[in-house]
Amino acid sequence: MPLAGDNLRLSVNAFFVTDGTRSVLIDTGASNAWHDPTMGLIYDALDEAGIDRAHVTDVAITHNHEDHVSGLIAPDGSEAFPELERVWIGAGDTSVFTAQRLEPIRDRVVPVTEKVAINDWTTAIPTPGHTPGHTVYDVRSGTGHLLVWGDTVHVPTLQFDQPNVSWELDGNQSQARAARAALLEQLTQPHHFVAGAHLDSPGIARVTPTSDGYALEYLAPPIG
Repeated sequence: MPLAGDNLRLSVNAFFVTDGTRSVLIDTGASNAWHDPTMGLIYDALDEAGIDRAHVTDVAITHNHEDHVSGLIAPDGSEAFPELERVWIGAGDTSVFTAQRLEPIRDRVVPVTEKVAINDWTTAIPTPGHTPGHTVYDVRSGTGHLLVWGDTVHVPTLQFDQPNVSWELDGNQSQARAARAALLEQLTQPHHFVAGAHLDSPGIARVTPTSDGYALEYLAPPIG
């Protein structure tokens, strides 16, 4: 596996999806929760993309770990998205909103208990294993499906080639392994793409089967 110095490099991505009039932000990064200068850059990225944070009304969270949910609160302690109306998250992970950092947003949390449409083109799909409430978001368009996942895969250089390899932080490794196997098989269908929180930049790819596992082909630029 490629290393950064002596450390495993771990990308942390979030995805802003829009049809031109409606939008959803999937995951929010770490903000200042990890006190790492290479983390928490989502606000700069949104600015660079010309996206006004005040226009973000819906956020969909893949699961409750710090590097996915903490960006709901800016480093200065204010709400990062002042017009936020709904935060979608798996019902098994909602306890994170009882913690001091995220408690101010608790009244806008929408627990996901089953497969449910969060707008006309995005469906939340429970995929427990990494956490009890881990959720994948299926974004549909005229060109196909984009499955946006959180921690289904942590180390892309290893876990596509060897999908049975689990991550120490998977809460239920057998359940996480089964969820990964089902999603990877779905992604081999035509017109299916994946966007992953821990895939390398640009974080969006095609998946094709190999003799023993799967191959990942990154898309650059990302699909529009």
